Amino acid sequence: MEGMKMNRLFFTTLLVASAITANAQANAETDSLTMETMMHNLPEVMVKGARPIVKAERGMLSYNMPLLLKQLPADNAYEALTRIPGISDATGKISFSGNEVTLIVNGQATTLTQEQLAERLKVMPAAQLAKAEVMLSAPARYHVRGMAINIVTKDYAGTNQLSGQIIGGMEQNKYAKGFGNMYLSMQRGKFGLDAQYKLVNGNSYGESSRIANHPLANNRVHYTDETGQKSFGITHDYRLGMNYAFSKNHRLDVAYTGQWDKTSSNSQTTGSSISGMHRGSHEYLQNVDANYSLPFGLTLGGSYTYYRTPQQQTLDGTIHTDENTTDTERNLRSGSGQTINKWMFTADQTHSLAHGWGLSYGVKGQFTSNKSYQTTIDKDGSVLPDGTSCVDINERIWNIYAGFSKQVNKVVSVEASVAAEQYHSPVWDKWRVYPTLNALWNVNDNHLLNLSFSSNSEFPSYWSTMSNVFYSSTYSEIHGNPDLKPFSYYNVNLMWQIKRRYTLMAFASLKPDYSVQLPYQTTDRMAVIMKETNFNYSNSYGLQASAIFNAGKWLNGNVFAVGTLKHDKSNRFFDLPFNRKKLSVILGGTASVKLCGTQDLRLILNPFFQSKAIQGVYDISPIFSMDAKLQWSSHDGKWGVRLNGSNIFNNRFDTRSVQGNQDYRMKVNYNWASFTLAVIYKFGGYKEKTVKEVDTSRMGH
Repeated sequence: MEGMKMNRLFFTTLLVASAITANAQANAETDSLTMETMMHNLPEVMVKGARPIVKAERGMLSYNMPLLLKQLPADNAYEALTRIPGISDATGKISFSGNEVTLIVNGQATTLTQEQLAERLKVMPAAQLAKAEVMLSAPARYHVRGMAINIVTKDYAGTNQLSGQIIGGMEQNKYAKGFGNMYLSMQRGKFGLDAQYKLVNGNSYGESSRIANHPLANNRVHYTDETGQKSFGITHDYRLGMNYAFSKNHRLDVAYTGQWDKTSSNSQTTGSSISGMHRGSHEYLQNVDANYSLPFGLTLGGSYTYYRTPQQQTLDGTIHTDENTTDTERNLRSGSGQTINKWMFTADQTHSLAHGWGLSYGVKGQFTSNKSYQTTIDKDGSVLPDGTSCVDINERIWNIYAGFSKQVNKVVSVEASVAAEQYHSPVWDKWRVYPTLNALWNVNDNHLLNLSFSSNSEFPSYWSTMSNVFYSSTYSEIHGNPDLKPFSYYNVNLMWQIKRRYTLMAFASLKPDYSVQLPYQTTDRMAVIMKETNFNYSNSYGLQASAIFNAGKWLNGNVFAVGTLKHDKSNRFFDLPFNRKKLSVILGGTASVKLCGTQDLRLILNPFFQSKAIQGVYDISPIFSMDAKLQWSSHDGKWGVRLNGSNIFNNRFDTRSVQGNQDYRMKVNYNWASFTLAVIYKFGGYKEKTVKEVDTSRMGH
């Protein structure tokens, strides 16, 4: 689990790469997507024949997923989203225009983390998707803010069908793991049922290294280490959903989602530190969702989530640098746990009025109970006070909103909303107002403009606000920050689509009080402290360009380029204030090559490059990665074979802090190069249903 912490730390550290990366990629692909989407409202279409791939409606870009997937095929819903220009998963999370994106299913905000939702979507067949609505600024009626994608699934109400998909395979990196998943969908007239199950069982491997010139008192102490971590895990994910359509606009949906996860890891560190570490953890998730849509535009929703994760860690190690430095020994045992109970309800009302007007308003209430603890003891059995804490916190969020939409004329549409939200906890109690705006101007058949503004807040994870220290290695300590506060962000995007194929976008993202975990080498001992603190601000400004291309029937895809100027400033990070700027460039895209005229055999490539970037005190080295996929499908579409390569050049994330008296470098590769062989079988026409997920973004270690 500590490896996961460190992994999360450095992926967080890479948000610059991610954010910029995603920013670029998202922006790039987004723009392309945008471009296509708008095309649906225009006389010209991208696809020969009947329907367009993209259209613009109500300030959003609506992507026809079945048509898109004919050009850039995908096996599951998650993979299908990455086929949209501007969508990136370079850091393991769906990103758009350099920002993390909130995924919404059928107009309802999901209650799962991006990681959990991603895993769920990987089980869902791509054939289930009807369209994806890309919003640069999500209206308040979706109960999310900022950039979002609404995933709309196919509706089979009133039909009779039984279909499904089964996938089994093996993934090989340094070690092997097996996986399998099953999806089943049944519809009998007004009643529908869907079931999902996923199993992952096997080993994974990751590596990290540290090089430091540690400022100990008035001296410099050279430190270096290498860590290899082997993890074994077994995961069960399952879902059962039911729905009943009383009439066209009168529907009830109920779903149960569960997860059982067990992970055990062993890591060995050599170099200046000689240590061994064992971690074991369980994760339990139970969730029930219910949504009731009535014919007169009223929708009621309710959700309950129970989440629990116990964890144990054993650390035995010693730091020895030179004969003039006292050895640092850590022989520690720690146990921790988190129990979350979360309730949520929503009520939303929409009205379609005369003369192109639309009106929406509603309320959301969310109540959370967080009980978390950590206990650390040394080799003598004595409790370490700084490694021990316990919290029992109740959190309350109230949100009310109102918004309108207006089709001004055939070429101009506007949607705006405002939400007022109160967040209450023992350490934070504040009202905030969040306006949003989407304005779309279809200038002519060759030009389209979209202006958007959004605002939002992001709340710290429950673990990050703990007061204790977590000893992640003999050299690294992760410190909680009870004073950590939510941060706001404001996004402005101006997009210009040209001739339905090219997109330019100018964007600005302002994040006052932004927070992220950063390293600090303390001068009183051999230790690097990882702590999340609030900045003064983190602002980004940039331009993005993207294009869609094709060459006959054998090659099609998209490319993008993003340039971002990032400005990070903080006067609050220990005794190390920083005020840093950096211009970064991101390049990437997707290419699908048809290799055979008589068989459905394709090669799909996803290259990604990011130049040097920053995040806080971190300098992030250039990043290059390549994913590749070779796929074959039978003529009837029932059988398929896939060979996937992920991070095939086995590139690491390389970060360094050399600010002030700091000199700390870390290389991380928990996404070890891997190759996956999978066999797919589809039956009954394979028609599937999308899933609403559970939000655990602030839960877990």
